[in-house]
Amino acid sequence: MSSVTIKGYVTSLPRDLDPRQANVAIAQDGVEYRILPRGAGIDLDDEVNVSVEATGTIEEGEDGTVYFTVRSYKALEDDAWEEDDWPEE
Repeated sequence: MSSVTIKGYVTSLPRDLDPRQANVAIAQDGVEYRILPRGAGIDLDDEVNVSVEATGTIEEGEDGTVYFTVRSYKALEDDAWEEDDWPEE
């Protein structure tokens, strides 16, 4: 399999939803890439609601679910959440 790079927001999944124990997904352009809990994908559990760029491999389940094995990722800057935008106390 060749590596691909996706960008999107990390979202949480209900614990009992996925038979392959995916806890989070990366949403990009209407596609939900369920993150397999191995390798660098384990760390994405701590990145919910963060915009990321992830590199890895994609596989499709028999039911059409798209799974992503993360080889590496980095959090992206999200201008909407910069501290400078918050009013001072």
